[in-house]
Amino acid sequence: MAYGTNYRTLPGVVAGADLSAKQFHVVKVASTAGQVVLNGTSVFAANFVGVLMNKPASGEEAEVAIDGICKIIVATSTIVAGDGIGCNTTSKGTDAGTTDNAPRVAKALEASAAANDIITVMLYGAGGTRF
Repeated sequence: MAYGTNYRTLPGVVAGADLSAKQFHVVKVASTAGQVVLNGTSVFAANFVGVLMNKPASGEEAEVAIDGICKIIVATSTIVAGDGIGCNTTSKGTDAGTTDNAPRVAKALEASAAANDIITVMLYGAGGTRF
């Protein structure tokens, strides 16, 4: 069962679009100051700032985890504990693989069994890490 604990959040941001159905998706800072939106691109662009922890409508306060232990929704069943987590174009976590040198959003602390599972991850913070 996925869990989140001891994560830091990005203060003072609101949803730049209706994100009420996007809890646990990867988000980025919007072009409008003080707003976040879905990442919408592969993590290879390294736009992300964190993972959305609540369900805000447009203009409502967004709780964005920026580092620590939290939940993320994944796009695949192939993730195992210890995998680097990237992000796809729908802002869901993916298995980032072991051979590329792209930024990772997080490290999986548990496996996924199916697409759209919610798993526990350790976030690396905005901009990710390379390993």
